[in-house]
Amino acid sequence: MILGNRFVKVMRPEAEKMKKDLNTLDEAVKQWVDVQRQWCYLENIFSGGSIKTYLPEESKLFDLVNKNFLGLNQKANRNPQALKLIRTSANIVEMLKKQNDDLEKI
Repeated sequence: MILGNRFVKVMRPEAEKMKKDLNTLDEAVKQWVDVQRQWCYLENIFSGGSIKTYLPEESKLFDLVNKNFLGLNQKANRNPQALKLIRTSANIVEMLKKQNDDLEKI
């Protein structure tokens, strides 16, 4: 709404940056929830040792996603300010999309 205001000229760059950041945050949260949903389901399956012998490739891929997902969660826990996390995490949306794709493959 701020960008539609006729008095926005003074702060247009800040408003556009905030809009971009909020759109990125929105997309990241959507992707993050999808990753978490799939991760919760698969984590129970791959936490058992016997499945790794039957599905070695999928286990390796899940271990990679698990490492990245838990690392991102720890980073978010250390820095709970969402916009700051989005600004400091390069390509967070693309990373989460890749994790979603990898979990779909599994």
